[in-house]
Amino acid sequence: MFTSRGLGVGSICCLLHSLLVGGSTRQWIAFLGRHVELGGRATIFAPRGPLAVEARAAGIGVVAFDWADLGDPGHGRRLWRAVAQHDVAVVHWDHRVMDAFEPALDACGRAALTIHQTPTALARWFGPEILDPIRRPIELALDAPNAVALVRGRAHARRFERAFGLAADRLRVLPASIPAESIPFEPRGTEPLEILAMTRLSPDKEAIPRLAVELTRSGLAGGRPCRLTVAGEGPWREQAVELCERRLPDGSWRLENGPDDPIGRLADSGLVVAQGLTTLEAAALGRRVVVARSSGDDAAAGAVLTPARYDEAARDPFGEPSLTAEPAALWDEILAVGPGDLREVRRLVERHNSLRAAAGALRKAFAATAPRRWRGATGFRRSA
Repeated sequence: MFTSRGLGVGSICCLLHSLLVGGSTRQWIAFLGRHVELGGRATIFAPRGPLAVEARAAGIGVVAFDWADLGDPGHGRRLWRAVAQHDVAVVHWDHRVMDAFEPALDACGRAALTIHQTPTALARWFGPEILDPIRRPIELALDAPNAVALVRGRAHARRFERAFGLAADRLRVLPASIPAESIPFEPRGTEPLEILAMTRLSPDKEAIPRLAVELTRSGLAGGRPCRLTVAGEGPWREQAVELCERRLPDGSWRLENGPDDPIGRLADSGLVVAQGLTTLEAAALGRRVVVARSSGDDAAAGAVLTPARYDEAARDPFGEPSLTAEPAALWDEILAVGPGDLREVRRLVERHNSLRAAAGALRKAFAATAPRRWRGATGFRRSA
């Protein structure tokens, strides 16, 4: 059962890269909200963002902190005093916030470094010179007896083995998770009418709208009465508009803002093109899902989510499933997914990617970081 006692700790603080709308932030709000609901205490430290309202509504404490201020002594002392009031600190391995891992470990005495990115992605965004500093928090999490490093899956771990020479089996897995038990299983008919690409519109997610556009184009050419909706906001929005205008006929597509109720919006769709948590949410609802991947410059391919592909295409967001680049062939695969396949995929979500599954993995990770007497650079002491 998912309880604060089952997690092995009573209070958790989570140091997040942001409270902007996004999958990883929503995951932690759902997870910490359940922890609070069942008797625990949780606090998020992050820059201001719209999801702070959702976090507070779930009973999670929210403390605004800009990670650019991490080096300011006054700001730092206040932050570490607040972090020290928790049993364990969870720190995201992301730009700037990962610099807080060592002082958070010192302050709290126990910490988990959760990795939601890849070295190649950060090097692409910030330049190869970032590789040395971003490696250091992982090495500390692996070497310190009261810390642990967590990745999304085995394929994710292998990327760190290739990039940094780290033994992949030293990285523990914290699966991506959704509140599956609160998502109704309501499969739709066999002929998808609306193709939904719901995503943050940024360069790292452009494979999603690119593939959705080509699926829509191919469907219309094959006489299917489909239409495309791209739902999301971000710096790639202008490019998404240009892509739709160039590749699709008028009236066959539209853009809308990111929804306040993502599950409800997914429920209204017929076919979802996705990555990450959206893949799991759509699958839990019983929607047919195509997982998008880049396949070269300005091109995308996909893997239709089936029970046989679940581990590579959904359970591990960084998996490498076999991809289909030809949209007409993708349509054949989409329409071959039957009601039994949808039910089995739902069962796999509940087994591997529910909050309960993540709680079990986190409980084991915390158990490996049993509290001990510890004094670090910040001067705080924690006792068993």
